[in-house]
Amino acid sequence: MNHISASGEFEKRPDRSDLFLCLFLLPLYFFIWGRFGQKFAAGALISLSTGAGCWLLALIFKSAGPSANSATDRFGWGLFLLFPLFCPLALPLWLIPIILIAAYLLTYSSFGGCGRHIFNPVAVAVVFMLVGYGHTASLHPVRPLPGPYDGFKVWNAGMPSAKPVWETYAEVGPEFLVEASYSGLLPALPGSAFGLPLLAASAALALLGRRRRVWWVVAVLSVQLATLLVAGWSDLDISALHPLLLGIVPGLLLIAVFDEVSLPEDLVGQVISALLFSSLAIVFIFRSENLLGPVYALLLAQITAPLLTDLLMRRGIN
Repeated sequence: MNHISASGEFEKRPDRSDLFLCLFLLPLYFFIWGRFGQKFAAGALISLSTGAGCWLLALIFKSAGPSANSATDRFGWGLFLLFPLFCPLALPLWLIPIILIAAYLLTYSSFGGCGRHIFNPVAVAVVFMLVGYGHTASLHPVRPLPGPYDGFKVWNAGMPSAKPVWETYAEVGPEFLVEASYSGLLPALPGSAFGLPLLAASAALALLGRRRRVWWVVAVLSVQLATLLVAGWSDLDISALHPLLLGIVPGLLLIAVFDEVSLPEDLVGQVISALLFSSLAIVFIFRSENLLGPVYALLLAQITAPLLTDLLMRRGIN
């Protein structure tokens, strides 16, 4: 994490978010591996190996000039650590390095490096995956393996769900919602099958790690409000807690607060960005069968929130 000193230069503060993410993701990856098969483990290994390769290349091509106080010295490990959470099992493994390298170049190299980018790198990678390869644009959630240890023995892309996933999630009663959010027994993208741990990790980063706390609190509250409003116009009998515990929203909250650079710093901007993200995410959840649709909401909020903030602030000044 960086801040600007009195001289106008960036000074580095100790940032242990990468270490926290590693300690959190390691056991979570094993749980997902056990529920959904070895292909997830292979995808995660390829993602981390791609990150290691990019890191070595970044060291090789790093400028020889002094840059000890530069915010761009950091490497964007979050892209390679978090992308497996959004990677469908039906995605060919050879595409993962291409997607990650393209996302890394688009997110960091185009804007001057890590700390100067304006778009969330994981969201860019997911959108690039969806629009860059025809099969990934229509992927379905997959079912967990029947046995608790089958995931260590067989490769399995799972069985596609017979109906839209939110109809399946809506059948989970409120009394079983918490258990369903960490059991990994529902059809899902493997990385989104454990909603409660992802939500807890995002809360720890935001509230304890002081990374855009206002954004996280407003987003969580407005997700519940938006769910109540949209559910009133739909046929799904779904509670306000369903999107926060089941589905892709907890993962999006995690990648957003982890990469706080792409979120606004000012309080007004955080509030507007969180409101936009939550409302758009719920619309994508209810109007699209694609579980990765809400990722577009995060990028759209990052594009439109600064414009709305600027308009509101100008009106306030006038």
